[in-house]
Amino acid sequence: MNRNDDRDARFDDPATAREWALQERAREHERAGAPMSEDDPRLAQYRLLSRALRAPPLEPIPYGFAEQVARRAAAGADAGDRVERWLQQVLLFGLIAAGAGMVLGGAASWWPQAMAQLQRLPQVGVSWGAVAVACCLASWGWSGVARALGLEPGAPSRPA
Repeated sequence: MNRNDDRDARFDDPATAREWALQERAREHERAGAPMSEDDPRLAQYRLLSRALRAPPLEPIPYGFAEQVARRAAAGADAGDRVERWLQQVLLFGLIAAGAGMVLGGAASWWPQAMAQLQRLPQVGVSWGAVAVACCLASWGWSGVARALGLEPGAPSRPA
């Protein structure tokens, strides 16, 4: 129950008790529909606040509001993604064109050296080819052994 007593035990400070009483008086005046007085501006402020708190919300949120907002956000993101993809393609084309220009522009200096290395490849390639074959066999062989023993992650376990 609301009390309009300034000596309320909840308020140790007299100023707080006066504010509480003023708020309660404003609420009662607003409920009774009493005319607004210019004598006490603080009371008028509390009456306006009380009126605003009693008023219903402006409009309810329309049905499917969240879905509409999500669709708009997705459409905006898609538009940004299209621009980004287009810019990436332009950049990639520019890098390829610049790389091709550099390769063709400097071919006179590096082409003879590259051809000399390619002619040596059959002599040097045999030893490196053997190393590559040994690495592949070791890697694939270990995978086969692990799969056969059921040690590979995701492999079906063998019955004991």
